[in-house]
Amino acid sequence: MTHLDLIDALGGTFAVAALCNIKPPSVSGWKESGRIPDDKLMRLAPVAEQRGIATRAELFPRDYWLIWPELPAPSSKEAAQA
Repeated sequence: MTHLDLIDALGGTFAVAALCNIKPPSVSGWKESGRIPDDKLMRLAPVAEQRGIATRAELFPRDYWLIWPELPAPSSKEAAQA
């Protein structure tokens, strides 16, 4: 899932701006760059997971267990694939 897909799945520019407590032009800027800043993506990841859009592990495959220690770390085989 791309960051643009995530913005659309969460309801679009205005919905994501509200979730992040920022103004919509900031989200429009993310859409233009094709990337959500990590600090905002960390805020959106639990919402996406709760809504069944994507898991936190899918959005942060390389380090999700460091961000959310309650999630189990991947096995060495899974880590090698990420």
